[in-house]
Amino acid sequence: MNMNSNVRGTREEGKKKMSYQYFNHSHLLLSLRLDEGEEINCKACDRLIAEHIFYGCIACKYYLHDRCLNLPRWIKHPSHPSHSLTLLPAPTYPSGSFSCNACGSAANSFSMSCAECEFDLHLHCSSLPSTVLLDAHPHELKLTFESPYDDEKVSFVCDVCGSVADRHQWVYYCAECDFGTHLECATAAVEQPGMEEPASGEVADQSQTDQPSGSDDGANNPFKQVVDEMMENQLEMMRLQNEMNRTRMFAQLMTWPYR
Repeated sequence: MNMNSNVRGTREEGKKKMSYQYFNHSHLLLSLRLDEGEEINCKACDRLIAEHIFYGCIACKYYLHDRCLNLPRWIKHPSHPSHSLTLLPAPTYPSGSFSCNACGSAANSFSMSCAECEFDLHLHCSSLPSTVLLDAHPHELKLTFESPYDDEKVSFVCDVCGSVADRHQWVYYCAECDFGTHLECATAAVEQPGMEEPASGEVADQSQTDQPSGSDDGANNPFKQVVDEMMENQLEMMRLQNEMNRTRMFAQLMTWPYR
C-alpha cells in the first residue's frame, strides 16, 4: 500500500476547501479524504483515522481527526474538579511521556493535563461517556473514577475479562448489581461515540486556534503569532511546575527523621 500517493492524490481536493492554522503546527492543515484501505494515525490521539474526511499537512505527514482538530484548549473534568485541564501537544515531563490517570497506560501523545497535580489523561479517556450499556448487563454502567469499594483489601474484579483492576484506575460500574468492567473492556464492547461531545467533561474555555487562514505558513498572521507565544509560555509553565513538584517532594524526603 502506498499511503503517501493516495493522500497526495486528494491534495487538490483539499485545497478547494477551508484550510486551518493549527496551534501546534507551522503549516496549514488541509481537508483531506481517506481512501479505502488506508491506515493513518492521528497525531493528537495516536489512534487510527477511520473517518473519510480528516485534516493534515502532507509535507510533514501530520494528520488529525476532525474531532481532535476542534478539541477545546481547556476543559473542566469531574475526575479532577479542583483545576481545569489544559490540552498539551507533548508531555512536559523529563521522560517525554506521561501515565494516564484514567487507564494507567503510558503515552507520549497529546493529553489533557494539570501540571500542579501532575494529573494527565489521554484525549480519548478525557472524553469517555459518563455511562455505557453492554449486552452482558441489563443496566447502564456509570463511569467511576476510583474503586467502588471503600475497603482497600477488597479488589475490584472485571466482570467481563475476570482480571483485577487497579484501585486508582477508572471503571464502569453498576452499584445495584455490583457489576463492573475495565475501561477497555467496556469501550471495546460498545460503539464509541467519539470525542465530539464529551459526556464526562465540560468545556471551560474554547479558545479555538484553528482559525481559517489564507497564508501558506502563517508567518504574517498576528493571531497565530500570539497563540504560538501563549502556547510556548503555557508549556514552559507546566515544565516548571513539574520541576517544582519534584523538588518539593525531594525536600520533604530529606527532612524526614532518620529511623
